[in-house]
Amino acid sequence: MKKAKRNKPSIYDIAQTVGVSAAAVSYVINGKDKVSEKTKKKILETMAAMGYVIDQSAVSLSKGKSSLVGICFPLESSSLVFSDNPFYSEFLANFEREISKGGYDTIIGYLKSPSDFERWLISRGLDGLVLFGLYSPEIFKIIHAHKTPYVLTDFYDPALNALSIRVDDALGGYLAGKHLIELGHKRIAFVGGELATSKVDSKRLEGLNAALAEAMLPAARLIETSTNFEGGYLAAEELLASRDETAVFCGSDIVAIGLMRRAQELGVSIPEDLSVVGFDDLKACTYVYPALTTIAQNIPLKGQVAATALLEAMNGGEGMNFPPIEPRLILRNSTASPKK
Repeated sequence: MKKAKRNKPSIYDIAQTVGVSAAAVSYVINGKDKVSEKTKKKILETMAAMGYVIDQSAVSLSKGKSSLVGICFPLESSSLVFSDNPFYSEFLANFEREISKGGYDTIIGYLKSPSDFERWLISRGLDGLVLFGLYSPEIFKIIHAHKTPYVLTDFYDPALNALSIRVDDALGGYLAGKHLIELGHKRIAFVGGELATSKVDSKRLEGLNAALAEAMLPAARLIETSTNFEGGYLAAEELLASRDETAVFCGSDIVAIGLMRRAQELGVSIPEDLSVVGFDDLKACTYVYPALTTIAQNIPLKGQVAATALLEAMNGGEGMNFPPIEPRLILRNSTASPKK
């Protein structure tokens, strides 16, 4: 025999059980401070006992907002970002944890064209945005036209007066260079993304060269590649063709890990033949062999700070400008003094 389907309780059922008006129940659901704490507690307890589930979409509609924030990547598919670089997964986990405290959920998007971006912004009714990478002026015109609060990450453009969360990339490059120089390395290479599109890598190389100039050593040999594991793997061939350099600083951990894999396949011992430094301090750094010396940019803090800044901006504030996060050198086993 079929059980009778239980009807979902309504706010009127809750109100009748508690002995208050439906408006009082509505105030509690929508977070309005118009009932006493004692009554609010009784309403919430009754809702839980009766199995009442708040319809968040209805609440959002009544408030005139979606309670959604978007993280956008200037790529054909955001899924490629997460498979190619664990940095984004670590950033997102900490961003979501912080943004959810403000009652917001996160959705991921990618940019094909300005018109696609505008459709995504409107159709999702996004209350705020986090933007990774470089975008055309047209994209910012769309954002400003819709008055959507936004935060930029790893963005270098003083002409655009906007909230930007980033690490001190130049200092990170300097710390990497200083470490290798103190070990006795005099010929150092830099392997990173294309400098024309990656201001982050440009700054990291700038810091490395500053350390080399300070020690009166020649500038780093530059090798540009894709910022993923494969990019580092392929760059190793070019780097090791001459065997002139005894150390390499990579613009990201994933490039460094890919490079180390190929170097070892070619019979190069790390760090005996080649010292390697990465940048990011991904969890994977402690599990590769040898464990990777790297520049930590505190990814959890970066995600939390981006969420905090966006929450402030969405709540009507001007948003908080944070100074660049200070990187740290993390010593592991992939660096050593060069062979005499």
